[in-house]
Amino acid sequence: MFSARKYSHELSGIPQFTPITKYQVEVNHGNAFDGLTGVFTAPVTGLYRFGYSAIGTSNGGGHLVTDVMKNGFHDRRFIGSSSGNRGFNSADGSWEMILFQGDKVKMHHMHGTIPFQFMDRKDQVVFYGKLQTEKTTYP
Repeated sequence: MFSARKYSHELSGIPQFTPITKYQVEVNHGNAFDGLTGVFTAPVTGLYRFGYSAIGTSNGGGHLVTDVMKNGFHDRRFIGSSSGNRGFNSADGSWEMILFQGDKVKMHHMHGTIPFQFMDRKDQVVFYGKLQTEKTTYP
């Protein structure tokens, strides 16, 4: 199980199409999550559950797109949008996926309004995961 977040002052200037890295790791049982690279490496084969949440500013409408990458390939996408002035974009969700031992999962910022800016909030990007069921074989 792991839980990690990025704080608002660390998000300034993240370019598009870039892995999200340098998380503040809060929980990391088994050390399967590398906060520096933002990569989770499956320690065993099994069914894993992940969650992700990101919030960004939007001036006059906009969008926020974040991709889940599995072993360097696109697996799924989260899209958030906002309309109107001085609003916020958010992209979040949870999912389950089968991973084999050694598989790698990470988040990429693809498009949207960066930097994220809030007056006093500090939890703009959260990424977490845990093993649901360990399996030795899958069909």
